[in-house]
Amino acid sequence: MRKSVRAVVSLFVIPGPAFAYSDGQMAIMSHVGQAIAGTRICPKLEINEGAMALMLAAEDVKLDDPTVAAVIRSKVKETVRAWEGKSEDLACAAVLMLYGPSGKIAALLRFRD
Repeated sequence: MRKSVRAVVSLFVIPGPAFAYSDGQMAIMSHVGQAIAGTRICPKLEINEGAMALMLAAEDVKLDDPTVAAVIRSKVKETVRAWEGKSEDLACAAVLMLYGPSGKIAALLRFRD
């Protein structure tokens, strides 16, 4: 009886790998979502696909993972909603400070050609 109780308890105590994302992976998902939102609140900008691909690969974040896609979509909606009704120039400046050529997460966004 003790063995079966331990077995059942261990199923609930040991987390499954399918639901676990590292802090680094969660940060990447957040940054990608905010950068995508940046292109919506500042139409002068576009995603630098090469920089994004490197960022995703560095933390092994897969865009085809439904959970990853849902987290990114959620961050896009949250960020766009936060900037609704605000100045486009202010939004562009803020996005560039974070993700522009000399931003905190440099070069994730660039100016459209």
